[in-house]
Amino acid sequence: MKNITLGILALFIAMPLHGQGISITMKETGPIGQTSPALQTDRTHARLDIPSLASQVLYDSATKTLRLLVPLLRSYREYTPATIQERLAAPGGRGQPAPAPITYKRTGSGKVREWACTTYEGYRGSEKVTEVCAAEGAAIGLTSADFAIVQQAIDMAKAITAPEMIERIPTYGSVANQGFRGFPMRRVTFRNGQPESTTEVVEIRRDAVPAETFSVPAGFTKAPQ
Repeated sequence: MKNITLGILALFIAMPLHGQGISITMKETGPIGQTSPALQTDRTHARLDIPSLASQVLYDSATKTLRLLVPLLRSYREYTPATIQERLAAPGGRGQPAPAPITYKRTGSGKVREWACTTYEGYRGSEKVTEVCAAEGAAIGLTSADFAIVQQAIDMAKAITAPEMIERIPTYGSVANQGFRGFPMRRVTFRNGQPESTTEVVEIRRDAVPAETFSVPAGFTKAPQ
């Protein structure tokens, strides 16, 4: 009985944490200078800001609606599973073939600010295209369950978004779905053998995320499919 009581107590202590939102702030240094990508999620929504691509991604798991925003144009495109299938069925709807997947090789250990992480090199064929330092579990206070909504958004976006953008959406993954375990605390991308950009986590915060964070801002126009 004591063990059961302790188990129930632990469950109720953990529930508020998983009910809270998560905000991850990053720093990206690349060809256009320094920007601040951000990932925010709660129990039913996810949002990703990628300033270097002039893009925002909003996802609502309750309605399975994905919105891709272009702030510079103050416009967005909206997708549901039905509209994605319509697009894929249209002539030329499947676009260009996806590039070969990145194969990761573990190389050691490292540190990003106060977080210990495992280092990997990623290759597309024989070409090195990325370096990652990934952390997991207690080291960052996050688990794959915290990113279930983010992963839903990624799975939906794969059909309509360039693979290069999908690869830049950070999530807490496994070897099976992303080639390495944990969350990428630092990612360096390479072009023609030279570093092109570096993205590094600077803050992980658990707190309530305002509902309007996941809404299309006023003044944005919905673009046709």
